Amino acid sequence: MSQINLLLVDDHPITIDGYKNIISNHEHGSALINFTTAYSCHEAYEKILNAHNLCKPFEVAFLDISLPPYEAKQLHSGIDLGILIRNHFPTCKIILLTMHHEPVLVNKAIQKIKPEGFILKNDVNASSFIKAYQSVIIGNSFYSPTISKAQNNALVKKLNFDAIDCQILELISKNIKTKDMTQHIDLSLSAIEKRKAAIKNKLLKDKGSDKEIVVQAKKMGLL
Repeated sequence: MSQINLLLVDDHPITIDGYKNIISNHEHGSALINFTTAYSCHEAYEKILNAHNLCKPFEVAFLDISLPPYEAKQLHSGIDLGILIRNHFPTCKIILLTMHHEPVLVNKAIQKIKPEGFILKNDVNASSFIKAYQSVIIGNSFYSPTISKAQNNALVKKLNFDAIDCQILELISKNIKTKDMTQHIDLSLSAIEKRKAAIKNKLLKDKGSDKEIVVQAKKMGLL
């Protein structure tokens, strides 16, 4: 019997139990599901590295975006874990899950990871959840309706924001100072400052504070 190594990461144990039950109860194929679970970026990091060292790659990974961070390794979210998985297990199929559907967050995640699946938790029930899993397993993609709408947000495309621009805007909204953004983004401070100035110019015509950037981005439906 073949085996599928499946990683589940969410900071709510009851949610992980639900995912396991849904997959176990609906998976009728010949494959044996081997679940690995984690409840934070730190725990997920250790289990990803352990699987890599043991040469036991994950075939599928369900990653919640909002997770307790692992600052020592600059892992702040499920998106960062997705990048780590892409580096260690290039063929692993990643399904992101989130309670947020802001276009900036969605487009950042898609550009950085290109996940095979992307689910807004409020969009799915047990039936559509297993449909997403089964679609991804056979090589298709599955984006829930609200995620697809956010991905195709015309304003993000018009502003020509890339993944880093989206990340900078998100960090501004979290009151992260510009000098501290180098801890989250692999760019020099001067490069971040140039990008931030360009974002401000697009949103406020070059005049305004960080707070005003956030207010304007929210008015435009970006955050």
